[in-house]
Amino acid sequence: MLQCRVRGGTSRDIPAMASLWLEASCEAHDFVPDTFWHSQRSAMQEAYLPSAENYIYEQEGDIKGFVSLHEATLAALFVTPMSQNQGIGRALLDHAKSLRPMLELHVYRKNAGAVRFYEVNGFVIVGESEDTHTGEPEWFMRFG
Repeated sequence: MLQCRVRGGTSRDIPAMASLWLEASCEAHDFVPDTFWHSQRSAMQEAYLPSAENYIYEQEGDIKGFVSLHEATLAALFVTPMSQNQGIGRALLDHAKSLRPMLELHVYRKNAGAVRFYEVNGFVIVGESEDTHTGEPEWFMRFG
């Protein structure tokens, strides 16, 4: 049986988290040029991830996904593309929900799989906006 766990992230995890974020972002957001995601990697690694409360999904010592929280905002939830649809995202989201009775997030409207995932897990659409970095429309969703 595989050894799996959700644990608190550390500063040593950040480079691997940034790599996972880049790979998953390029795959999930094919409507945004890959060059954009590559241009954001250093900011993600040096600013965004270090300032967040991070939790890692680890399987046999390998990072398969992570969730990042900033107060009541679910700032990021990413799973390696090869590990998706195996319950990892759900485990990370359940962990985040156990820590925060209310959560908010923004998700690209074109990312139908993620929108569906959040809806199935109790989030509702409460607004819409435009991502200031990409110009893409996004939903504002809330849980709790």
